[in-house]
Amino acid sequence: MQDFFKKLFITSLCILSVSCATQVPIDTDLSAGETLQGNADEQYKTGNSYAQQHNYSMAAKYYQASARQGNAKAQYSLGYLYRKGLGVPRNYTYATGWFERSANAGNSDAEFSLGMNYFLGQGTTQNYGQAVNWFTKAADHGNPYAQNELGYMYAAGKGVAQNYPLSLQYYQKASENGLVSAQYNLGLMYQHGLGTELNRTIAKAWFEKAAAKGFGPAKRALGQV
Repeated sequence: MQDFFKKLFITSLCILSVSCATQVPIDTDLSAGETLQGNADEQYKTGNSYAQQHNYSMAAKYYQASARQGNAKAQYSLGYLYRKGLGVPRNYTYATGWFERSANAGNSDAEFSLGMNYFLGQGTTQNYGQAVNWFTKAADHGNPYAQNELGYMYAAGKGVAQNYPLSLQYYQKASENGLVSAQYNLGLMYQHGLGTELNRTIAKAWFEKAAAKGFGPAKRALGQV
């Protein structure tokens, strides 16, 4: 049954209580002995400026200087660079470490990204329960990608007991926040009568919303309702 949901729904890849004491290592050698001095917020802004110019190596240095002073946005941004290998060697362990610090400070992007790392087992041991925990935190902060991912987790019963009505609720929230993959997923719930009565009219309406934004799977689904 889980294989069915893996094929059926589009997750955010297309994208338990945790102690504040981080156990995952972070980078120690990025600056190669160079220490940047200054205000953490200004360093973060300078990092953004370099990132907008696609100078990711300089962006990483300024993000790191800011992140080490506790700037949660810089911690997330530095983790993102490590995940993607932009300006620094790709390192999922370092990415997870920085995401964790930022997530513990309540950054919803980091909460979602940390959840994805637990979901995929990147930079940490795969743990669906932890993934659900961090997705829930991010979803509560209004992150539509996390809401969509929780919709999948509850539909497939990964890390939680299978719960179609709750899956529907999370897909609904993400859809109302404009996430096209969630709109497609919500259409599938109505098309197959999962967590709600089967309703092809509503399914078609959600497929049309996603298709209007160019989402291929929704365009194909319209021919099946």
